[in-house]
Amino acid sequence: MDHKFFLTAVTLALPALLAGCGGAPCSFGGCNNPGPQGGAGGGAGGLMIVDENSALPALREAWFAATTTAALPSFVIVTGVGEVIAGPVVVDPAGPTSYDCPVSGTFMVSGNVADPNTVTAGDFVSYESSVCDSSTGYVVDGVHSLDIVSIDGDVASGQFEQAQNLEFTDFQATSPTLATTVNGDHTAVIDTRALNTVTTSYSGTSLIVNEEQIAVTMRNYSGIASVQTIAPFNFLLDTAGRANSTNVSGSFDYRTDETIRQQLGANPFDGILEIFGLNGGTARIAVVDAAILDVQVDANGSTNYEISVNMTWDDFLNGTGVLQ
Repeated sequence: MDHKFFLTAVTLALPALLAGCGGAPCSFGGCNNPGPQGGAGGGAGGLMIVDENSALPALREAWFAATTTAALPSFVIVTGVGEVIAGPVVVDPAGPTSYDCPVSGTFMVSGNVADPNTVTAGDFVSYESSVCDSSTGYVVDGVHSLDIVSIDGDVASGQFEQAQNLEFTDFQATSPTLATTVNGDHTAVIDTRALNTVTTSYSGTSLIVNEEQIAVTMRNYSGIASVQTIAPFNFLLDTAGRANSTNVSGSFDYRTDETIRQQLGANPFDGILEIFGLNGGTARIAVVDAAILDVQVDANGSTNYEISVNMTWDDFLNGTGVLQ
């Protein structure tokens, strides 16, 4: 039997999560202030030596990891694969179905959906894209799949809780300015039942994100993000995990020591994000306001930050800031 598959629940739940992301380098952005249980150590340490040379690039990559994992479901939505076509997307349990994308390219759909008019626990759909341009601003290649684990509430009304698994295999979305490639897994519980608030609890075992000159691997990561759907659109993020990348030597753990708070499309105005390396070395960004943050380094783990430098968010995110 053929089925028309709607990503209704996901689309309603994450209308524009982390849009703007405070200029963060993310194309896409049940643990509260997660500690050691929140990530791979979540503060236990890592293999990177934290010092005045490594701290700043590692902190930028921790910010990249934090915002990327939080924003991943919405990143999939804005690429538009399977959503912007003329006619229904059919999920046929008997085998994959091929579609032409609205502008150019193709994608194939496979899986099984219980009811074409709603989202049901056990629904599964996989998209395999080939240079697919759906006029969303992205050209998409590779494979991503969505597995609905559970659904509670009324999807049609927009009041529900949905648990889902996302899997990525060489999933690449290319915009006129940036190419982003994703491999790995991402599990999320999306809750829209609170008035004017969407809360997403998420986790994953391994996720690799490549953008231009940066390739970051996140392992055993988790977090909770909530966003107001009405003005002033406040966004809150707590997260933890382990990361390593092409730009730092060795892995490091990261976590939010204090909740990151911002308004969508603006820089954070409150919060602390820390990294933990070898022999107790730590560094952190402590948000002063939406313009300034304080970069602090404790290379020997003495809890005394021997380096503390204020810099603008632009300098931090663009890599032009320095520790003096």
